[in-house]
Amino acid sequence: MKYVVNRLCGGSFFGRYKTKMQVTIMANQYIGQRGYTGAVLKLPAGKAGIADALACAHTPSEKEIALKWFEDWPQFLDNVLEECEEKTLEEVNLLAYKLSQMDETQLDTYEGAIKLRQEDGNRIDMKELINICYNLDLFVFQPDILNDNMLGELCLMGELLDVIQEASDEVLDMLDEEKVGRALRKSDKGVFTTKGYLFFGSDTWTETYDGIHLPEHPDIHEGVISLRLSSLDCNPEKYNGVWLDLPAEETEIEQALERLELSSLESCIITEVRSIVPLFNYQIASDTDINELNILAERIQTFPDRETLIKYKAVLEFEQSNDLELNLNIANNLNCYELDPSIISLECYAEQVFQKAGIDTDDPSFAYFDFRGYGERYMLKKGAAMTPYGVASRNEQTFVWESARSVSDMVMQ
Repeated sequence: MKYVVNRLCGGSFFGRYKTKMQVTIMANQYIGQRGYTGAVLKLPAGKAGIADALACAHTPSEKEIALKWFEDWPQFLDNVLEECEEKTLEEVNLLAYKLSQMDETQLDTYEGAIKLRQEDGNRIDMKELINICYNLDLFVFQPDILNDNMLGELCLMGELLDVIQEASDEVLDMLDEEKVGRALRKSDKGVFTTKGYLFFGSDTWTETYDGIHLPEHPDIHEGVISLRLSSLDCNPEKYNGVWLDLPAEETEIEQALERLELSSLESCIITEVRSIVPLFNYQIASDTDINELNILAERIQTFPDRETLIKYKAVLEFEQSNDLELNLNIANNLNCYELDPSIISLECYAEQVFQKAGIDTDDPSFAYFDFRGYGERYMLKKGAAMTPYGVASRNEQTFVWESARSVSDMVMQ
C-alpha cells in the first residue's frame, strides 16, 4: 500500500554538503615506523591533488596504501566507512564527490537508503554506497515523520490508504494512528531515521558501479594554476565568475574577460585558486598580479617530470616562501637545492644518524628517547629542514636572481 509524497529529483543544490571531507593516506611499508603519520587528503580531489597526497605519504602507487581516519564526513557514515573492509582511494574520492553534490534533503534520503538497504540484508560496502548514490531518486523520503504514530497521523489526514478513502468520518475517528502507521510501514517495508521516514518507491535497481569500473571520475577543475575570476563590481549575475587556467594565451585571457564583460585583468578579483602546487591555494591573494602568476605557471609547466615538481614544492616549504617573485626564482634555481624523499619523519632522520654511527636504536635505553627533538636539532645544525615531501637543503650552487620580467623573457624563449 503506497502513498503519494513528493519524490526527490535533482532539484536545486542549495545547501550542498560544503565541508571538505578528509582521509589519511598511509603507505603500507611505513605503517608503524617512528613518526610516520601519512598524508591527509581533502576530498573530493583531482588527479593533481591525489598525486600530491601520495607524494606526501611517500608512496608512488595507490595500490600500496591504507586509508585511515575519515574526518568531516556526514556523521551517519562514520561507522559505515570504517567497517568497509576493502576500499580504494578512487572509490572513496568518487563517493565524496557524489556527496558534495547533494543538498540537505538528498543527504537525509541517502542516510535512510543505507539503513533500508542494511535491513533488507544487503552488504554495505563501497560498491553499495556508490550505487545508492546513483539510485537515490528511487527512494521516497518524508521529512520529520519519526515514528509510527506520526506516520499514521499523516496517513489518516491524507486518506492515503485505499481502504481509508472509503471509510466514514466516524470510522476514521476510531482508528488508532500508531497501528495505522505500523501497518503502512510494514506494507512499504520502510524505515525511520533521525530525519524522517523513507521507503523504496520503485521495482528497479540499477547496478551503475560493478565494483571494478567506476561510472565516472570527479570533475575537479585543476590546472597548473587555475583562478576563478569575478568582476570587482560584484554584480550578482557574475557572482560565480569564470575559470582561467594558467598558463594562458592572450586569446584565452581575452575570452575570460569577455565573459566577465571586462576590458582588463586589473578589473578582476581572484575568488578561488586551485593549483598543482597546494601552497598556492592559500598564498595567492584576491589582488595578486595575474600576469605574474601566468609567468610562474609557464615556468612550472616546463618542469620535465613529476620528481621536479615534487622538489619544487618541497623547496617552497623549505624556504617558507610566500613571495611571488621568490617563487619564480626558486623555480629557475632548483639546482641549488637537494631533496631526500626517503626521510619520512624527523624521528626517521634521527634513527638514520644513530645507525650511521653504528648505534642500535632498538636498544631498551632508547625507549623514552626524544627522536623527534634530536632529529629537529640535528637537521637545523646541518641547515636542512623536514618538509612533507622529505628533507630539503641548500647546496653550494649559486642562486641566480632574476626579475619577474627577465624570467618571463627566459620562459618565452
